Amino acid sequence: MLINLSSRPAAEASSLVDLLGECHHRIRHFIGLACAVARRRDVPAVEAAQACADAMRYFSEALPLHVADEEQSIAPRLRDRSPAVNDVLDALSAQHLRHDARIELLLRALAEVRRAPLDEAAKSRLAAVAEPLQTEFEEHLALEERVIFPALRHEVPAETQTSIVDELRERRRASQRQPRSTPAQEDEP
Repeated sequence: MLINLSSRPAAEASSLVDLLGECHHRIRHFIGLACAVARRRDVPAVEAAQACADAMRYFSEALPLHVADEEQSIAPRLRDRSPAVNDVLDALSAQHLRHDARIELLLRALAEVRRAPLDEAAKSRLAAVAEPLQTEFEEHLALEERVIFPALRHEVPAETQTSIVDELRERRRASQRQPRSTPAQEDEP
C-alpha cells in the first residue's frame, strides 16, 4: 500500500520541539509519498491519484503553516541570541523562499499525475521535481534539528515556549475557520 497518511500513531507532543519534530516527520512523509508515486509502477491508478491529492493538500495547506510558525513565532524569539543561530535563521529563511517556487512546481506535477496516474511522462516530471526537493528538505530539516531545536530547548524560557505552542495552535485554528474547497490535511501540532 502506497498511502499511509500517518505512518506512525499520533501522540500528544509534550514540548515545542516535539511538536516541530512531528511537523518534520510529516514533511518527510509527504515528500516521500510524492517521490514514491513518481518512482513506483506497481501502484493502482486510484491509489496513486489519492496519494497525489493528499500530498497536494499537505504542501498547499499544512506546510505553509509550519513555515509561518518558523518565520513568525520561532525566528523572532531566537534572533540575536547568538551569531551562529542568526546565521542559521538567515539561511533557513532564504531556503524557505527558494522552496516556494519548487513547491509550486511540485504541486503542478502532482496535479498532472493525479489527473493521469499511469502516465509515465507525468511521473517522470514529478520525479524530476520531487526528488531534488526531498534532498533540499532533508538538508533544511537537518539544519533546524541540529541548531534550532537545541537553541529552543536551551535558550528559550519554558513560558515563552508555551506561548509559541499557543501561537502555533491558534494559527491552525484560524486556518480551519477559513472556507476551503476540500478538507485540509493540517499539520497539527
